Amino acid sequence: MNRILFTDAHFYHLGSYYQALLCEDGIVRELYETQPDPGSDCKIVSLDGCWVYPGFTDTHTHSFEGGLYSNGLDLSGVSSIADLLDMVQQHCRSRSGEELIFAWRFDELKTKEGRFPTRAELDRVSPHNPLVLRRIDGHSCMLNRRALREIPLMNPASEILRGADNDQAVHHFHVNVPEEQILQAYHSAAEIALKGGFSSIHTMIGDAQYSNTHYKLIRDSLSRFKVRYSIYPQSFNLDEAISLGASRIGGCILADGSFGSHTAALTEPYIGTDALGTLYQSAGFWESFVSKAHERDLQVGVHCIGDRAIAQINQAYQKALYKCPKDLRHQLIHCELVSDELMESIALSGAAAVMQPAFDQYWGAKGGFYETALGESRWHQLNRFKSLSDSGVRLCFGSDWYITELDVVRGIHAAINHHNPDERISIDKAIDAYTQNAAWLSHEEDAKGSLALGKVADMTVLSGKLTEGFQMTDIEVLKVYKSGELQYAKY
Repeated sequence: MNRILFTDAHFYHLGSYYQALLCEDGIVRELYETQPDPGSDCKIVSLDGCWVYPGFTDTHTHSFEGGLYSNGLDLSGVSSIADLLDMVQQHCRSRSGEELIFAWRFDELKTKEGRFPTRAELDRVSPHNPLVLRRIDGHSCMLNRRALREIPLMNPASEILRGADNDQAVHHFHVNVPEEQILQAYHSAAEIALKGGFSSIHTMIGDAQYSNTHYKLIRDSLSRFKVRYSIYPQSFNLDEAISLGASRIGGCILADGSFGSHTAALTEPYIGTDALGTLYQSAGFWESFVSKAHERDLQVGVHCIGDRAIAQINQAYQKALYKCPKDLRHQLIHCELVSDELMESIALSGAAAVMQPAFDQYWGAKGGFYETALGESRWHQLNRFKSLSDSGVRLCFGSDWYITELDVVRGIHAAINHHNPDERISIDKAIDAYTQNAAWLSHEEDAKGSLALGKVADMTVLSGKLTEGFQMTDIEVLKVYKSGELQYAKY
């Protein structure tokens, strides 16, 4: 029997702190309020006065893309088109002439020109490498001419690809990645997750249409990764999901798009326009799909950002639950724009709100992007962490990585410092959203999500205590354990 006594630390459990933890064969066997006598059959691991939390879970990532893009060109710091073009040119010069380049996290609103580059500009600095430039929200992209030539029968009307054109272009390049590179992308994602404080992450695998791409490869490789992956067949293919042994389906199958691309579906237009965004499917389509998945015991997760899309998906969940009551814990992913009336309906459907605190940190400031795009009244209805939680909706937090960072400290800080003070949640509820609630979402609450006796000894070791007033710069992720085994150490 492998017995480890972790000592000299503050172990968080259900809002209280303990002084030591005994782990046997990867399972928590005891929590101690005072330092115990270790006995002679224990390995002793001192954690030097640090603060230890249950292993955090990110409940919504695009780990394949994030791992793949981590070797590409991060454009998050770009402030002008000239800077962008210089970075692309330098990056291409460091790569072979035919290598595919992914440039990602581009936000045209942060450039002084307020625009995308033109294809001619991209061609000038990347004449030989196929280049895919992705907007930060993932719902728009651009291709240089070299990349466009690689996609059969693609002749888009606009240089900026949105909706189906965006999906077609991106998935063309994703599905042609060789198996070895696919596995490396997930290993890279796991390393990034560990550095961000996560022992578990949920991730989607598929083209968001009818292909589950490399789902089987990753399903059969789960034991090889340093983090626990919860994988979603990201498609509408129910039969294949069942045949693959999946217990859930979706993740980022789309009810609508994004605010940044003006494709999130709204009940009232974007400010200064007549645009209401886009519902990608009819209500009848979703009701049929959700009903069939529900009948077959598949948990469903759907991307829905605008209030019109959230209402459409939540209604499908309500109808499925009314027809056949089951505890499947369907997901409203992102769930950003929610009125009081819609919130009441969500509480009745029993759906979980799988949300991204960093979205408010990036775009929620007064006078910032959210308010500019949607107006002041709707600014108060965005990312309603406290209101949803108070109404009985289960909050589960993630990053939508590669969209925002895999960083639990940043996520918790954003949740307790929401730009709208009325939507700030307590530190304990923010921790719960990354631990207990995340475990509940994946039907694993009996096995993980807290440091309770009998659960796996997944632990995240931080340099400081998570309090209401903590500063991000004051807390580092020092170590991450999975089943009592060290997977990451910063020093």
